[in-house]
Amino acid sequence: MGAAVLAGLAGAIPTLGIWFSGSDSMVTSAVVLTVVLVLVAALLAVASSVNGMLINPTGLRSAAIGVGSLLGIFVLSYVLADGSDFAMYENVDESTTKWVSTGLNAFYICFILAVGAVLYSSLSRIRK
Repeated sequence: MGAAVLAGLAGAIPTLGIWFSGSDSMVTSAVVLTVVLVLVAALLAVASSVNGMLINPTGLRSAAIGVGSLLGIFVLSYVLADGSDFAMYENVDESTTKWVSTGLNAFYICFILAVGAVLYSSLSRIRK
């Protein structure tokens, strides 16, 4: 409980700094503090996951399947990506449009899989 309160207060500092400051330097330092806090939170989340897998090694298999599935979706998205429309935009090259297309394709695939999982779950409950 104490760590959550500390984290909330640490997150409130940049917000208050941006709201009540009139100078660009305060906004810049608040943004830097926010980035640092996000990185610390991400590192703690990864460390917590690794700690959980070390305590319960059977969860490692499930995690590997999940990571492998996401990697497969990403590779499929990259293969399906098309960066040919880069000429329509200013200051954008073909590589940038290919990566944007990869991200969109990955989103579409994950969305379709999520809707399919919900439909499957709902239909299997109705059958029972």
